[in-house]
Parts: sequence; C-alpha cells; structure tokens
Amino acid sequence: MFSDWLTPQLVKTFSSPFNSKIELIKFAGSYRLDMGELTQSGHVIETIWDSAFKKLLPPDFTSKSVLILGLCCGSVAKLIANKWPQSSITGLEIDPVVVDIARTYFHLDKLKNLEIVNADAIKYVENLDTNAHFDLAIVDCYLGYQIPHQFENPSFLQNLKKHTNHLLLNRLFWEEHKTASLEFLSRLTSTFTVSTCRTPSNLVISLDPA
Repeated sequence: MFSDWLTPQLVKTFSSPFNSKIELIKFAGSYRLDMGELTQSGHVIETIWDSAFKKLLPPDFTSKSVLILGLCCGSVAKLIANKWPQSSITGLEIDPVVVDIARTYFHLDKLKNLEIVNADAIKYVENLDTNAHFDLAIVDCYLGYQIPHQFENPSFLQNLKKHTNHLLLNRLFWEEHKTASLEFLSRLTSTFTVSTCRTPSNLVISLDPA
C-alpha cells in the first residue's frame, strides 16, 4: 500500500546481550535500525556524516584507510565507499546480532573494501600495532542514547589519535544531550585542538593535538 511507503513500518524486533531493544524499520522503501529508540542507521546518519566530512576534513582530503568504531549497519561505511572508493574500511561492531542484521538486511558484507570486525572497539584500539595507521578514524558508539564512558576517556582518545590523521567523534545534541556534549567538549579543550560541525540533531567533533 502507498500509505506503507509514507509511514515507518516495524519489520522485526531483536534483542542481544548488548541491546535489549533492536527494531528493524522500513520507511520510504529502505531500512533503518533503531536501538534503544535511537535511530542508528539510515539516511539521517549519512546526512550527519556527509556534513561533517565537508566541514571538518580538508577540501583535498582523500583516504586509503578508515577505521570506524561503531559500525552498526554501515551507513557511514557506505558513504565513505562512495566518496573514496579506493579506501579500505575497517568497521568495528561489538554486537553480533547487529552484525547479522547488517549482513542480512543491509547487505553490508557485499560492500567493497569493508572488513567487518565483531569486537570490542576499546580492546581493539588498545591492541593496535604501534605502526597501525588510518587516514581517518570515526567514533560513533552508542548503547541506546548513552555513550559508554570509556569512549570519553582522554587517554583512549589520545591513543587513538596516534593512529590517525583525522579523528571525528559523533555526539547527540538536543535537550539534555546538548548539555552533556558541551561539557564533554569543554573537557577536551585541555588536551586537544577542537573543531565542530553542528547538525540539527548532532555535534561532530574533530580532534587534533593541542
């Protein structure tokens, strides 16, 4: 029915040890994934990152390697593959249920040059080889509306920055999330040089050494 095209339709629900409420939604002919009632894949996510790349990366930026912490169903990976098709992408996703959804419904395993890694992103970064390097690293990790506190740790961010030219962090930026993100941004300024990209719902932060 045409009305189904205009109204979000719940296709299936899932649960996992990491996410108690995972909803696969179909809207306007495409899928998105909501976890903890927060949309974490789909067109809105691509729009956020497209804006951030245009504002926070150099105009002549090209990439041969990208690290994504918080792959989910691969919205940003697909955007990167379109923008820099020569780039290899390593996508970390801790939740095996989400990885299965990404492969089954979003066909993410068919994305050229993408390596899907089902692993804890914190431990992965801790165990990176000293010489491991990425042109771009993205931190987009949520459990529902919450960002695990480990991803806000300056030591973790400093360690990750050693492995990348450009480090971008995605934050929610409305109502109570705005206050939390501004407080986090304030804490960062003692350790990093900070640039930001504001979208209607999010704040993407770029970190460079102070």
